[in-house]
Amino acid sequence: MDTPRDDIHCGICGQPINAHDAHPQHDDDRPARKGKRVTYVVVELRGATAHFQATDDPTRTFKTGAADLAEQLGIDLSGLPGRPYTCWVEPTEYGVIRSEFKLA
Repeated sequence: MDTPRDDIHCGICGQPINAHDAHPQHDDDRPARKGKRVTYVVVELRGATAHFQATDDPTRTFKTGAADLAEQLGIDLSGLPGRPYTCWVEPTEYGVIRSEFKLA
């Protein structure tokens, strides 16, 4: 069963394909992703939770699993407090996805 062209939506922004121009492409013809690389710093560990803030907006604190974050960064759990790192932050319908973690 074929889907009519009017019912096809963009996988990046969700708009109908016929309602907007194509998104920019990378050199390997993949669509460019929405989002940006953000620098964070781990401000404290509370039990199994790491609390972190964006370096350009210290007014908001976020939480994640400390062991998972340490594994993503390739460091020991004890090395997290005070540690700056960057990751790709991509908006989604219900929040954000953080990926591509790197030590800053």
